[in-house]
Amino acid sequence: MSEEFRTVTRKKWIAHKSINKRTRRLSDKGYEKDFPEVDVDKFMVKLDALRERMEDSDYFTQAMVTLKESFAKINSKVEENSPAVTPKRLVCLGIGPFTRNFQALHQLAFILCTQSHFEIQEAIYFDPVFRQSEKEILQKLKCLVMTENCEGKYEADVYTLFYLPHCPNCLTNNLLWSNWQPDLLSNVILINNSFESLSCSKPERLLRLDAAYILDIMPYGEELPLDDDYEVQNIFNDLSVHIFPRGKLKLDDAAFWTKKEAPKYNDNDGEMISAEDFAKLSIA
Repeated sequence: MSEEFRTVTRKKWIAHKSINKRTRRLSDKGYEKDFPEVDVDKFMVKLDALRERMEDSDYFTQAMVTLKESFAKINSKVEENSPAVTPKRLVCLGIGPFTRNFQALHQLAFILCTQSHFEIQEAIYFDPVFRQSEKEILQKLKCLVMTENCEGKYEADVYTLFYLPHCPNCLTNNLLWSNWQPDLLSNVILINNSFESLSCSKPERLLRLDAAYILDIMPYGEELPLDDDYEVQNIFNDLSVHIFPRGKLKLDDAAFWTKKEAPKYNDNDGEMISAEDFAKLSIA
């Protein structure tokens, strides 16, 4: 592996939220020094080569079959004579610093290939750790980069494929909260950590601290696991496609769909960089 590209664990690049505010600016400068900006043109060549390998991989082929199956399941629940369900928009949140992180690079290659495969015209990305070169790369790929941290609170006003690989529970929880009505939630096609695995990971009372909406919607959604036979380990492990067909939702239960205040989380958990913290980092 070349000197310009070194593997970083997700904990290292996201944990700086928990750093003491007095030392955060110095820490960020050290982080930038450890990983200098890449040459964008050279990186694009590397990314193009990886995308070609990704499209030829068994993992990608099977993942596309699974996604098509999820679309068919949604189609079977919509009204007769309605247009077939295909994503109109791609929203990718929390993918990570893909010029500095091996896992994030492969995940980016996957979702770019997925966008091309299904001819999704609109693609929107955000991660608070993106640096300027990463934003420039995405813009060269005709993708939009959010300028503000929405913390996962993004409404699906059209059929939207959300890609949140290995992201904190609170990000997915916020996404569900912001789409907590049948007309919106039925537009959500979500690739992220398996809800089933999450539900078995710890006691419910602890899960409800950052995953209450995930637990509440589980009985009314469908999960299609993405079998991980990728050539590189720990890239796509424990990911699933989650859909919420309108026919399975509790349409007649008004209390279930009552919109509550936005979820709040423990500021000390270090899991998600909040909009407030992102603003402070941007100013710094």
